[in-house]
Amino acid sequence: MTHALNRRTFLKTASGLVIAPTLGLDALSAYAAAACPNVVVGTWGGDYLNLLEQNIGKPIIEAAGGKVTYDSADQVGRMTKLRAEKASRRGSLDVACLADLDMYDINRSGILEAVDARLVPNLANTLETLRRPYSIPHIFSAMVIVYNPEKVGTKPDSFTAALDPKLKGKVGFSDILYNFNVVSSSLAAGHKDGDMAGGVQFLRELRKTQRPKVYPSNEAVASALKSGDIWFTCMWKARALQWKKAGVPIEYVVPKEGAVPVTFEAAVPKNSQSKPCGFNYLNAMLDPRAQIGFAETMGYAPTVKNANLPPSLQQSVGFTSAELDRMVKLDYARFTADKPALLDFWNKEFKVGL
Repeated sequence: MTHALNRRTFLKTASGLVIAPTLGLDALSAYAAAACPNVVVGTWGGDYLNLLEQNIGKPIIEAAGGKVTYDSADQVGRMTKLRAEKASRRGSLDVACLADLDMYDINRSGILEAVDARLVPNLANTLETLRRPYSIPHIFSAMVIVYNPEKVGTKPDSFTAALDPKLKGKVGFSDILYNFNVVSSSLAAGHKDGDMAGGVQFLRELRKTQRPKVYPSNEAVASALKSGDIWFTCMWKARALQWKKAGVPIEYVVPKEGAVPVTFEAAVPKNSQSKPCGFNYLNAMLDPRAQIGFAETMGYAPTVKNANLPPSLQQSVGFTSAELDRMVKLDYARFTADKPALLDFWNKEFKVGL
């Protein structure tokens, strides 16, 4: 290390207490990794954890002299831990990974530190619509129409195509995406203001005329598409890409009425034992190298504008400027407040008898 900067000085610098003008952002980021004996990342297990290690942990953090420890659990478990540790001065996580709606919910509880842009310089390269004051957008996708081109024929451009009589009995939904199914239906009904009443009415009509099918999981929807039990659904584009690679006979399209994005985010808890180390890890998550790795393997689009994916990969996982312009920005407060009523409609009315 060529810069004479001990860990205590770095922590003061990162906290904004002193300034180190001789260090550029790249040098400070490298020193941040080396100065952190360990950063604890709360994340999902499986492929996501493995990709964090392959694309961020080893090539960026460890290569600069740092170390990463992973605390893997499902999303509910991680949220429970964050809430249980809220009153503790020393939390067990330096970084928490959650999907956008759950991250919003955790932030409402006063658990997250505001993102310090000085310590996350790569934040400047992110898509503006995906930024939050309390978290960074790691990867994203959006809800698209997924269909069997041999059975459906003409490429649909709107989710209203689900009402086509020839699709009777061939439209399917994932049960766990009930709230996003209502949002997609609301968009098809012409409601872009967050009013779910249009989506509820659309689904009532769809239920009456089409006798749709509801499956317990996203994986079950994929199996139904593969077997021909259904020909038409709405699903995250990244999932559709994975299914298509696995041989499921599908195509996908962003509906003309717009699509709802899903963003997987990361944040630093207020009681992190090393906030600068946590923010340094968030910065590494936005490194173009890491973003390309996730796009190649999981099919999720980069959240940074400087990832420069190969053209074929960009066409596959990414979104055009026009599609990005049609992305619907959810009102998280309203959407969260509506969830109980949407679930009640879904379970007690829509699913009954299907």
